Amino acid sequence: MKFLQFEFNNMADASYKEEEELRICNKCNKYLPLSSFSAHSGSNYLRPECRECNNEMSRLRSELKKIYGMPPVGYKCPVCGGCEKEVSGKGGERNGPWVLDHCHEEKEFRGWLCHKCNRGIGCFNDDIEKLNKAIDYLNNFK
Repeated sequence: MKFLQFEFNNMADASYKEEEELRICNKCNKYLPLSSFSAHSGSNYLRPECRECNNEMSRLRSELKKIYGMPPVGYKCPVCGGCEKEVSGKGGERNGPWVLDHCHEEKEFRGWLCHKCNRGIGCFNDDIEKLNKAIDYLNNFK
């Protein structure tokens, strides 16, 4: 999809850029050129967040890992109850069994989740109301 991109430094000043293919970053909600997005690890598609947001998230995760370390031996995912053996390999070959879960708004550590549960919560943008609607939907078809 191609858009005409305008940058607003203030409401009175808009500078025009050449026509470029753009997409919206799912973290900062800015329309950015495709060159602002990196490839998803080992894949042939682009990450949903721009490089700047991805770098910021990586720095935050590294800082939180230094503070909180890794989960203890025998840890189980608090959402699905899976142990390390059961959840290993679900996040790709290079990733361990656990994902550091954090609040993107408050930038606070919440705990460790398996990759599948982390993705599931992330697909609902950590929105409790949407998760409750999904639960209601499933309960209506029992």
